[in-house]
Amino acid sequence: MGSVNFSKEKRVVAALFLAATLLFISFPLYGAVRIEGMPKWMAESAEKSLNAVWNEMDRTIPLAERFSMLVLVGNRLLSGYTIETPHYSDGDVIVRALAEDFPQWRIELNNPSLPFPANTWFKDDTRQFPDLVHICLENVPVRALAWADMALRREIEAITKEHVPGWDISILVELAEGANSPVLRISFVPEQPLVLAVTPSVQSGSLPVAFQTDLKDNLQSGLFPVIGLPVNWVDYHKRDIEILAEQSLADRNIIENSKAKVDVSFRPSQISRADARVESSRYTIQAWAAAYGGTDDRYPELGLHVGRKALPMSGWNVELYGEWILSTNDFDLESRWGARWKIHSRILLGAEIAYPGEELWWRFWFTGHVKQPYVWWRYSENSKSNMGIGYRINEFLSIELHYDERDDDQWSIRAVGNL
Repeated sequence: MGSVNFSKEKRVVAALFLAATLLFISFPLYGAVRIEGMPKWMAESAEKSLNAVWNEMDRTIPLAERFSMLVLVGNRLLSGYTIETPHYSDGDVIVRALAEDFPQWRIELNNPSLPFPANTWFKDDTRQFPDLVHICLENVPVRALAWADMALRREIEAITKEHVPGWDISILVELAEGANSPVLRISFVPEQPLVLAVTPSVQSGSLPVAFQTDLKDNLQSGLFPVIGLPVNWVDYHKRDIEILAEQSLADRNIIENSKAKVDVSFRPSQISRADARVESSRYTIQAWAAAYGGTDDRYPELGLHVGRKALPMSGWNVELYGEWILSTNDFDLESRWGARWKIHSRILLGAEIAYPGEELWWRFWFTGHVKQPYVWWRYSENSKSNMGIGYRINEFLSIELHYDERDDDQWSIRAVGNL
């Protein structure tokens, strides 16, 4: 008898469990609210509000009453839209929102006042801006912006970061009396950090420093339009700024006459750097003054190198040159006449005849820009070596460890001032 009662109890519990399961399957209680009929950027904001209301409702209230309460709250919160009776679909509460009116939005941009050519860059960046924002506002009631203004701002900010990074926005809605064409005005404000200054540098292995200084001044003035612009936007237009810098140097007489190629590397930051590399395809002109320390065999000297570049065949980069070195103690002049071939951007090989004496020397150069080491070496037909291992501190000064096998004091320190 006890076993029969236990069997009945099991059947009752199973029946109740099955009924509860069917009830939850047919009438889910904890589904999320999903809104249809709104742009995605608006729906996400509206869903947060309705989900908060839905989750706070007493689950003992009949479902129809809870749906009615959701409609009532939705119509009050989501002005500009009419909320239809929700229904369940795949475990979620689906709410259909119908826009009450369909204004014809107009988008107007208040572009910042920028110097040329930054103003043209900004205009190009925002050319598609009105169309993209208009898509966001398509069929959006004006009244809906009372609760969706922040969501709209976030959506426009996302478009701004993609097309004009480094700029913040402010938005203003204007309603003309009696018109059904509201105007959304978008203004742009630069974001921190801004470019406070540009530090230019010009390096050249073919032009004297005196010319480089003039080019440096022109480079700085040519990049004046960049000052005060957002660093992120400047970085976005890095290549445009490099072209602007190259153009600021291209019309200089020294560039035109020497057929020089200008290549600028721009590094945006609050204190930006513009590093220009200028190399003539026709001439090499270098001048220097040198002083020696640690030897009694060497005196200060002045030097001049003048070369004419030639391309006798494709793939060759050959320079015919003359060098003159004047010793300041007795004004003895040594001249060298030779040719050198650039086999790499920093490596040259050559040969020259030195006068007086008509002695043949073989030469090797491993060149260095500012803040880089360099090496040069000469080897004569009489098996004598002359070399220097140096470091170029800046555009004007280099320090070398100098060696000349012909001297009694073969090792010395040489300071070279580039002129």
